[in-house]
Amino acid sequence: MNMSGRVMLSAVLVAMIATLTGSTLAQDAFTLANRAKAGGYTERLGDVPLGGVIRTDERYNKDSLFQGPRGWAYWNLLQNPKEYQNPNLWPDKRPTYFFGQLVMPAGSALTIHGRFPCARYFKFNLYKFERSTFVAIPGASLAGYDIEPDPGSDNPFKVGADRNVKNRNFTINVLADNAPTSVAERPKNTLYVGKDEKEVQAGLRIYVTDKGYDGAGWGPGDAPSADDRGVTCEGKLADGTRLSNEGVIKRFGRPMGSAPPPVSVEQWYKMIDSKENDPALTPSTAPARPDAQFELFWGMRYTLAGAFMKPDQRSKIPLATEMEGGGDPTTGYMVNYLSRKFGPLYVFRAKLPTFPNTFDGAKTMTDGQVAYWSVATVASAPSGELWDGVFDMQVPLDKDGFYTIVVSRPEDRPKNATRENGIAWIDWGPGEGLDDPRNRTDWGMLLMRYMVCSPNWEQSPMKAKQPGMEPNVMGPYYPRGYYTTKEQFESDGVRKLPQDKT
Repeated sequence: MNMSGRVMLSAVLVAMIATLTGSTLAQDAFTLANRAKAGGYTERLGDVPLGGVIRTDERYNKDSLFQGPRGWAYWNLLQNPKEYQNPNLWPDKRPTYFFGQLVMPAGSALTIHGRFPCARYFKFNLYKFERSTFVAIPGASLAGYDIEPDPGSDNPFKVGADRNVKNRNFTINVLADNAPTSVAERPKNTLYVGKDEKEVQAGLRIYVTDKGYDGAGWGPGDAPSADDRGVTCEGKLADGTRLSNEGVIKRFGRPMGSAPPPVSVEQWYKMIDSKENDPALTPSTAPARPDAQFELFWGMRYTLAGAFMKPDQRSKIPLATEMEGGGDPTTGYMVNYLSRKFGPLYVFRAKLPTFPNTFDGAKTMTDGQVAYWSVATVASAPSGELWDGVFDMQVPLDKDGFYTIVVSRPEDRPKNATRENGIAWIDWGPGEGLDDPRNRTDWGMLLMRYMVCSPNWEQSPMKAKQPGMEPNVMGPYYPRGYYTTKEQFESDGVRKLPQDKT
């Protein structure tokens, strides 16, 4: 049985179990139906194999302050995922996440012990729940290469480091105190959440684990592991009382669910049908436009609500100064709204930034223009689901380093949209992803990530400081696209675009 068949069989089994036992499963019938519409699952080189997904869940989905594994593969491929394994809002397809929600009393401390994973990228982030979403706490994150290893261990994420080093332990401290004004006064590996006792979300992000490893990069993907722990914690209260790992979970931990959507279903359709919208839009396609192009994410108000407005109204919206929705503050996100009513295929092309290609057992950590790049088809804001996607190493390039990606439904995929022809293909998906009679199955959205752009990369999207600057700043790296049909693409191939002249 092929991978798609296994996934579809899993969906049927899940539905049968729910019917026979009367149990409530995280994936409801509507979610499972969307999986079927999205055409199942195609495993690409670099993805975590199904066996590795199952092993990761068996090993690390235990009592922990950091619940998981969380991610697209666990939510879509496990027969009965937990609610907290749903990676929305608008996740990436490849990473494995471990998130925890907690409240730390003023003066308390949390100590996290772990191992550097065998992966390309690793990061620890802290967020506070504000304005109905999780907002990144300024200065409260540590990328793998910034973490000081424990005595006797080495950090495999620093450029030039030995990635296969055996001793790779680290310790991170989180204090319920106000951060020192001067960064120089902060101890190594120490982050601050303040004294206000607000709910905090803490997350471990692990991207592109090495070939042969599980989704977390802590153990083998195809064999038993002698050590099935992920990270462990200990704590201390303001009065000096010490807490074990179990005590930390009980005293600090809070229930972990899926990320809240930035807008409700009713708010979404209210924006779609608003009489104040840009007259160039229609309710059947909004906020998609026939000349759809990518733009940077400038905050929920500008990028989401503003997409429906007239240009002069949108220009008055203040740009976000903090990353919202649990996103990574060091990642440049680009968004493109689509509709199949303008054409069943959307084709886009650009130069791919360089990246450290570590998957096949690279011995030394290298750098690049980005740490990671990806693009995914996603559902509407109230849903937050991801349908399909590819990341950097999965995209074929021409002799000049350019990629071409075709987005369509499986039945509309051109015969020449294959890796052998130098073209990547991703599934458009089943639309808005909403269990509502107004759900628009022709709607679509693309989300592109440029993670940890090098400050020396002059055409980095992070150097665009205002909306509209992206094409000029990024030059050939700016993705431009157009709508077409299966027949036209099979006949004419890829249309010439402005960046091909650069």
